Formats: sequence, C-alpha cells, structure tokens
Amino acid sequence: MIPRRTFLASLPPSACVLSACTGLPMEDSAGTPVASLVGTGFAALHSDGAGGAGALLGSAVAVAPGRVACAVHALPHGATRAWLRRGDGAAARRVPVLAHSPRMDLAILGDGEGLLAPAAHCSQAVEAGDSVWAAGMPGIGPGVAAGVVEIPDAILPGFGRAFTARMAALMGYSGGPVVGTDGRLRGLVSALPDGEAASALAWITGMDLGGLAHGRDRRVFILSIRQVMEEARRLSTI
Repeated sequence: MIPRRTFLASLPPSACVLSACTGLPMEDSAGTPVASLVGTGFAALHSDGAGGAGALLGSAVAVAPGRVACAVHALPHGATRAWLRRGDGAAARRVPVLAHSPRMDLAILGDGEGLLAPAAHCSQAVEAGDSVWAAGMPGIGPGVAAGVVEIPDAILPGFGRAFTARMAALMGYSGGPVVGTDGRLRGLVSALPDGEAASALAWITGMDLGGLAHGRDRRVFILSIRQVMEEARRLSTI
C-alpha cells in the first residue's frame, strides 16, 4: 500500500514573486546551525517567468561546485530553466535544469557562474532523536524550523530513501536544506507523509495554516544527502 503523502511544494502563483518576496530566512537562521549555509549555499527557487523570475516555487541548495539540488515536484512540468535567488538576497540568476530523477523527488540545476557555494555534507547516518534544522521559503511564516529525527531510514514510493523528522517545515521548504548540530547538510526537505487537507487549504489561501498550527508535530520526509549524491552521479550531473 502506497502511503498517503503531501508535497511541501510550491506556493500558489499569487503568493509571491521575486520583486515582492522579502521573506528570506537570514534573520530566522541567526544563532542556529543552518545560519552559515543560508547565506551562501541556499536559494529561493522561482519559475522562469516572462521578463524575469516568476512565482516562488520552493527552495534549493548547492550540493557540489556548479550544481544545485531541488525537489522535482516543485518545478513546473517540462521546465528547462528556473531562477535562483541567493539566501542573502543579494543576487539572483537564471539557471538550467540539467536533469530530474525518474525514481526520486530530485532535480539538479546548473550554476556555472557560482551563485551558490556548495554546502558541506555530513557523512554520518542520522539516528532517532538527532536534532535537525531546515531552511525554506514559505512566503508567510518562519524561514527556519527546528526538529528531531523520528525514523532514521524510510522509503516513500516515488520519492526515494530518506529519514523523517518532526518539525514545523512549511510549504515552500521543498528542496531546502536540513542540517545537524554541526551545520553540515544531512538532506533535502521533500514531502509530508500525512495530511492532504492541510496542503490543499494552503494552496487555496496562500498560507500554510496547518503547518503554522501544528508546529513541531508535523512529520516531514527528508531525502538523505547520501542518496541525493548517489542519484546525481547516476544522472551524470556530478
């Protein structure tokens, strides 16, 4: 039986565009392990709109020199380009979509001009009870969420191998980085294994009311950085 799941995907197109979106998570990350990554290796992901960046889609993180990972479900179907806005808000760039995985929720973008600095990876496996922090672009709500690993090894059909954590990740966090206490990248936010109604309401209202109300009780599916890198190599993008 395939588990019910909900994407933490894109916000409604009306929720935020590059010129109006100011909710970068720089201030929210201050004093947390994800702070240094947010300013250098994190980006808001936008659609390739006419005349410049379009609607806010989610988040992205640099995983290797010239390579940025995001959630494939956040990209418009058939998209060949997207816009990245660096976490400090100082620069934005149009980048190509190099590949997307047919078996997990992962797309790899090119960043040949080095808009983002690659995040340092954590080589240790997560364990239940580990503290983790995620950064994302919710449009409305905090840009950083703290949580605790719940299930260290999980598989969600169509999404890949991952771990789950309890944290208040919101819509717009999809593709965003998850780090441990050392600030090293442990994975990418992908989906909610439970609760389709909350996501539907968020799409209609432009606000993730379910996430804001339930806080750290929300279960979040997080792609393992090890699996992300293995898949990126399989796709010949790294």
